[in-house]
Amino acid sequence: MLFGRRKPGYTTTVDGAADPEQVVLDLQKAEMAAKKKPKAEVFSIDAASETARRLKETGSTFDGSAAKAGEDVMAVVERETSELAAKQQAAEAAPEAAEAPAVPEGTDAADAKPELLDFLAAAPDAENDPYADQPTKTAPELPELTPAQQLAGYIRSRSAAALVTAHAQLASEVENADELLAQMPQDPQCEDIVSRTGAKDTYYYSSANMSDNYAMIAQLIEDRDLCVMFAEMVRFNARIYPSATPLRYFQRSPYGLAPDEIEQTWKTMQGRPEFADIEELTNNQNERFLFSTQYLTRRYAKAISDVDEFCD
Repeated sequence: MLFGRRKPGYTTTVDGAADPEQVVLDLQKAEMAAKKKPKAEVFSIDAASETARRLKETGSTFDGSAAKAGEDVMAVVERETSELAAKQQAAEAAPEAAEAPAVPEGTDAADAKPELLDFLAAAPDAENDPYADQPTKTAPELPELTPAQQLAGYIRSRSAAALVTAHAQLASEVENADELLAQMPQDPQCEDIVSRTGAKDTYYYSSANMSDNYAMIAQLIEDRDLCVMFAEMVRFNARIYPSATPLRYFQRSPYGLAPDEIEQTWKTMQGRPEFADIEELTNNQNERFLFSTQYLTRRYAKAISDVDEFCD
């Protein structure tokens, strides 16, 4: 059955007298030899298809008459394609040249372009502007301050800096100071300006920028009567908190006294009867305190001044 079949394309018949196996071997050798031989120039279907496509794109009807001597088909197609591309470029450039505005001689192309500001100036005004009919709003004018209000502003600025303003200072620096100070209680814008009478002068401050307690301290400092200042602060602390006042308390702001000034002031107070209620004690940490017997007993003052060593 093997040798009874025919391979497609074969028309050779096997002689019955010949050896079948030998015949098959001979045929196989012939096929192998044919494959090893260099192929002759054969027709390429791919090349033909590409040539036909390019001829169709270029609109050429190549029939062999346009070929020069010794020029093959592909060369002709390349030449005709290049010629057609050049014609298409020339056709596209023609409308652009017609639309481009003419530039005067001696003018650069960059100079011929319109400026942005000129273009905007020549543009028509926008219609239906939502802000066109709205009136321009101006800030309301502030009423001019009266001389009394200006003086009140000066006192406020000093109060904000933790300073009271003495009447003597105002009288020397401001014309008609007494008249302006007398107008302040009737002016609602000056109702925060209050006064405090000290040992040496009357002092003004703003209750909006300074508390009454601090104004008292500032007034005592301005009076520069250290004995009175010590007594007033010791009595104040005993009455308000209540507590005894350590001597080192007067080293802090706003007093700022040196230790030797504190010692000298306390020695001076001990010999004057108006300060007889001011006494000294030492707590369990050997720290010195002053208290007023008008508001605290010695035993109570000592108890609240001692440091509890067993507190958590």
